[in-house]
Amino acid sequence: MVVRDCPECHGTGKVKVGEKECEVCNGWGYVPADFKLDKQLKGYRNLDYLGVDDEVDEIPCPECHGKGVVPVYDTCPTCGGTGRVLACDICGKVKGPWEPGMETTWVCPDCMRKYKVVYILDKTCDYEDVEVGNIYKGTIDRVERFGVFVKLNPHVTGLIKRKDLLGSRDYVPGQEILVQVLDVRPDKREVDLIESTLKHYKEVVVRKELPVTPIGELKNDMAGKTVRIRGRVTQIQVTGGPTVFTITDGTGITWAAAFEAPGVRAYPNINVGDIIEIIGKIAFHSGEIQVEVSDMARLWGPEAAAVKKKIEEELDRKAQPEDVGFLVESEVLEKLKPKIMKAAFMIRRAIYEGRPILLRHHADADGYTSGLALEYAIVPLIEEVSPDPGARWKLFKRRPSRAPFYELEDALKDIIFMVEDHEKFGDPLPLVVIVDNGGTSEDIPAYKRIRAYGVPIVVIDHHDPREWVSEDKAAVDEYVDVHVNPHHIKRGYYELTAGMLATEVARYINPAVEDKIKHLPAIAGTGDRSNAPEFYQYLEIAKKAKGLTEEDLKKIAEVIDHEAYFWKFMDGHGIIDEILLLTGNLQRHRMLIDAIYPEVREKQEKALRASLPHVKSVVLPNGIRFNTIDIELYAPKFSYPSPGKLSGLIHDHFKEKYGEDSPILTLAYGPDFAVVRASDGMAAYKFDLNEIIPKLQEALPSAGIEGGGHSYAGSIKFFEGMRKEVLEEFAKQVLKLKKSS
Repeated sequence: MVVRDCPECHGTGKVKVGEKECEVCNGWGYVPADFKLDKQLKGYRNLDYLGVDDEVDEIPCPECHGKGVVPVYDTCPTCGGTGRVLACDICGKVKGPWEPGMETTWVCPDCMRKYKVVYILDKTCDYEDVEVGNIYKGTIDRVERFGVFVKLNPHVTGLIKRKDLLGSRDYVPGQEILVQVLDVRPDKREVDLIESTLKHYKEVVVRKELPVTPIGELKNDMAGKTVRIRGRVTQIQVTGGPTVFTITDGTGITWAAAFEAPGVRAYPNINVGDIIEIIGKIAFHSGEIQVEVSDMARLWGPEAAAVKKKIEEELDRKAQPEDVGFLVESEVLEKLKPKIMKAAFMIRRAIYEGRPILLRHHADADGYTSGLALEYAIVPLIEEVSPDPGARWKLFKRRPSRAPFYELEDALKDIIFMVEDHEKFGDPLPLVVIVDNGGTSEDIPAYKRIRAYGVPIVVIDHHDPREWVSEDKAAVDEYVDVHVNPHHIKRGYYELTAGMLATEVARYINPAVEDKIKHLPAIAGTGDRSNAPEFYQYLEIAKKAKGLTEEDLKKIAEVIDHEAYFWKFMDGHGIIDEILLLTGNLQRHRMLIDAIYPEVREKQEKALRASLPHVKSVVLPNGIRFNTIDIELYAPKFSYPSPGKLSGLIHDHFKEKYGEDSPILTLAYGPDFAVVRASDGMAAYKFDLNEIIPKLQEALPSAGIEGGGHSYAGSIKFFEGMRKEVLEEFAKQVLKLKKSS
């Protein structure tokens, strides 16, 4: 290397010029054993003066290490304190101090007189580094009728015209050749060459000492500039032209394009996750900054570890969410804040490191508001960070789930798609976010499969986890990275719904989105019939922010449930945004609600009128009104409302008739399932569906009973052949309930 550590100070930039008495021990060399570094002992020469035993209670001075004197340093005269010098590349003679920005190649006058010098352009060099008159070693790139093109390095090419060739040999691509520079035009990227006949020479490598440029500092006005960046590969795409590497260094994300041949994978030894160094020119693709690679190398050992550590620290710093508080006053939310901030941190970190995000949510009003709140927080950040104009579609996917838990069918689809994207397009495995779902023991089988791929999981749910391994830890928590759930703070508090939680998390992810989404918790609470104190505060926010009344909110929630029934597994993109009043187009929102809601009510009333005559409603000896209906036989099939929705409508009919405070329990059953709804009056009986299901499982182990949900609303699955026994046992459990005084 021409630039190297100073031989005088060995790269420290300072040299010893003398010694002085140690100020800590005043030249004695020892201090008491209980000496504190922030206190200096002065005015003594003998430890006996302090009344301590020399052999037991004294230790060598931590400053001078027992010598009594400390060295005095001054700036190194050879390197001027820089620690680096410019030296002759042939004999090593030092020219003087070196600092970034100075020349990096130098041959002393003695060597220039003694030797003929041939220069070799390093990959860091460009056209402006080529000097007229110098002789360079290059490689024949291609031969044309008018001359020979010679590469001086991967991105500097010159031309020897036919008349300037010696003609003493065949010119074949790939051969080395010595050339002298006649003229160079850096602005046009042109170099005029002649072939050289030099035989005996010394080679000198011309290189630039390029500082590492943070990706976040790459600017449009740097076009054409050669830069050196270090980072981690997050994606590799082989196109019909170059291979495009997506790189992050924590400060930002950029593309690096390397060309081997059309459609041929460049740098096949570089893989996703590798720590690499790139030297290349700033260019543009689709209006975004792209680095055209001159050289790319994988870093190893301590060097790679240092870069990785720096990346991790920068990502952690940028991903740390700001504490923006909450929209409402809530003791439960305040206690959940550490989990909320961790969930926001993980999502922000995925965005900044270029990791895809897969969001799953329940396909009802609460689930859709949860998913959209997070989507509107996440997508703008993705578009801000990623250079890809299509990043929002590639790095974020939202998928609804019909089941009230993360069932294996959904999990296996997600695994197949994420592995395919990883293998086909070089995408990293995603961060999985499960909302209004995923927080119960039923989700564990799906998580076991997901975790096998090392995929991080964030859960935001308000369903009872059911199984607890400790006072504040559910069984499902063992399989996820963070689980935001009010049951961790207050058991049975499902009325702080997922839509409320997700909106608060979204604000921590991207505070700028608050005004757009702060009405969503009220819609979520309306859809899930919340009576939480937080819900009524969110209602006031929705009224002030969007002018939405409780009737408006009810219509929106009903319309979402109706449309979601027909969307099936689609995410409803476009129309759900309008229904939730997220686009700002109030006229279109009202047109959709006014068009759909009357249709929804008509279908509900028609189904309810047809089903009510088939409901058996009896008052049990313990005072509970018990309603039952075979929903499979006495309800429309394959149309709205679904069995679960119709069960709720039937239950609401009896609540309106007898009052919310009356103990009313509705059981709508089919061949192998049952839907349960309970009124607030059942609180006096301490009714909890999640406590009854284990009793059913214990009484009928051969019935294959599964299920759960909220305390007052949920479902049960069982073997079709055991339906009679399951329903009878459920009725027995209801009869056992006693009203508390």
